[in-house]
Amino acid sequence: MSHNIYNTEGIVLGSFAIGEADKFFRIFTRELGLIEATAQGIRKTESKNRYGLQDFSLLHISLVRGREVWRITSVSTIKNLFFDLEEKKDARESLIKIILFIQKLVHGEEKNEKLFDLVLNAFEFLKRKEISSTSLKSFETIYFLKILDNLGYFDKNIQEEKFKDFLSCDVTDDLINKMSFVEKDAQREIDEALRETHL
Repeated sequence: MSHNIYNTEGIVLGSFAIGEADKFFRIFTRELGLIEATAQGIRKTESKNRYGLQDFSLLHISLVRGREVWRITSVSTIKNLFFDLEEKKDARESLIKIILFIQKLVHGEEKNEKLFDLVLNAFEFLKRKEISSTSLKSFETIYFLKILDNLGYFDKNIQEEKFKDFLSCDVTDDLINKMSFVEKDAQREIDEALRETHL
């Protein structure tokens, strides 16, 4: 019996061992949304995919649909977002917060390329910029707003006046500085949106 093979980019959000040599993964993908997948024999020393599926790896991944979860057939690692920020501990923690925020809010398989690109844009900004701990908090707040807006958790009025630029513009040093003046209001909006989702 033949199976359709799906190819997409993905970010490994987390994993745990199952059975003697298999592993279970949660992967946020560009084409399929948030999926659960297994890799058979991945923990064997001879497995060619063993080192390509580390947590926070950005990769090209091929999958087939199983009865309950996806099954990984092959991977090609692009980079590891965690390791690439190894010299920037605070920036790395900010990126992890953003990724975990998405994992908290996204349920089920639904393609969302814009949301996937938000993660990559956050990573690229953190990699090339030196940001103070105070500015990193503002950076995170901007991305939390963008994520909630992308997922439809905000009333359309949120885009007027105070937060319009944060939702529609690319993140820059100036935008981060601007957030520092309205951060308390932004955090209230984020907390209210999360309360409405019962998270």
